[in-house]
Amino acid sequence: MTQWIVSGSLFIVGLLNLAPVMVFFAPERTLSLYGIEVVGTDLAILMRHRAIMLALLGLALIYAAIRKEFVVPVVLGALIGKAAFLFLVYSSNGANAEIGRVAAFDIGAVALLIVALVLHLFVGK
Repeated sequence: MTQWIVSGSLFIVGLLNLAPVMVFFAPERTLSLYGIEVVGTDLAILMRHRAIMLALLGLALIYAAIRKEFVVPVVLGALIGKAAFLFLVYSSNGANAEIGRVAAFDIGAVALLIVALVLHLFVGK
């Protein structure tokens, strides 16, 4: 049962990280996802790259849900990335409502990742 919770948590967070990949194909979607209008090539490049990096993390989380030996490094990497984003959001003034919504999803993802990591390390053995 414990392993199902770990795998399920990683799979859910992996899917959440895959969602922004649509920005790679349609940069104008940043307006609905983040409340940011992509103005100029430079910002489009950065946002599209961010989409791919999040998708790669999502795929790694899904892979770790299947291959247990990758749980610790993948979850630690995801936690570092999410903590950095949350720090930037909450230490900055004036983040818009859409960014706040993304941060709320990341708080939930962090909780799932911590539960998965603790169960994997201490209960699932």
